[in-house]
Amino acid sequence: MARIVVVGSGVVGRATGKGFLAKGHHVVFVDINSGIIERLRSEGYYASFPPEVDWAAADIIMLSVNTPTVGGQIVLDYLLQAVETVARGLAAAPGYPVVVVRSTVVPTTTEQVIKPLLEEVSGRRVGVDLGLCMNPEFLRQVSAEEDFINPWITVVGSCSPIEAGVMHELYVPFGAPIIHTDCTTAETIKYANNLYNATKISFFNEFFLVCERLGIDHAVVSRTVARSAEGMWNPYYGTIGGWPYGGACLPKDTAAFLAFADALGLEMPVLTGTMRMNQIMEQRAPAPASLHEVLGPALAGAERQLEPVADERFAYSGGARAVPLASVDTVLQGE
Repeated sequence: MARIVVVGSGVVGRATGKGFLAKGHHVVFVDINSGIIERLRSEGYYASFPPEVDWAAADIIMLSVNTPTVGGQIVLDYLLQAVETVARGLAAAPGYPVVVVRSTVVPTTTEQVIKPLLEEVSGRRVGVDLGLCMNPEFLRQVSAEEDFINPWITVVGSCSPIEAGVMHELYVPFGAPIIHTDCTTAETIKYANNLYNATKISFFNEFFLVCERLGIDHAVVSRTVARSAEGMWNPYYGTIGGWPYGGACLPKDTAAFLAFADALGLEMPVLTGTMRMNQIMEQRAPAPASLHEVLGPALAGAERQLEPVADERFAYSGGARAVPLASVDTVLQGE
């Protein structure tokens, strides 16, 4: 049983803490909002304000603090205040406490901002007497607690094999594939996940406007494309990166439909951006002659990174950057 402190007890923090409680761990919720603390206490949970916390008793501290976007820029003020509080509390802590960033932060934040602050204030060194991880969440607001208990994937970015092992043991009981990597990659995965979802919504909104102008049923179009387009059901399709699209259909059809939409008086910013991105990639490399040309080397490299580890022992590859814990089929095909 791990002793876990969850700092920031909003939607993500509550789902995280309750999920670990369900697996038999001891959890203390922490927040500065008196309403949240009172609510959790009334429900029978251990909940404290930061000055009340026995930080030295914690094995794992999870930071689920809000990181709002203001004026187009991420604001880290609340998270960094929490990091300072935790670091002061861990200054005299025994053992090897592990600090886990659950908040969404732009790539390099954990390594370049949080790590030096933690080390400076606590007087400890990551990888020596302090663990640091980036563990992004993929929870939906309306079903956060259910999503945490039944995850479809778990991503853990770690600074050393020690905390990677701690996090692996923590998440294995949840049954989802665990992707172990470095902190910057984990941060990037989180943003790529959310930006893909936003782009997909915008793509189908673009076609909603087209269907509306044509007087046809958008639901029939979107539901059919969700089954017909290979990019919707084949996880390998278009996800390797580094190559433009080519072939007989995609270049001509994107250009023709953009011209068609222009004749209808409709803007298609997603399609326009898609074509511009392809032009950029064409300047780097020509379109591949076949899918095998792309998939062969790429998947071979992926399998080297993600091959199974015997007996759940940890074997870092590429220095101390990635822990291979699942086959490429498991990770990319979701089996």
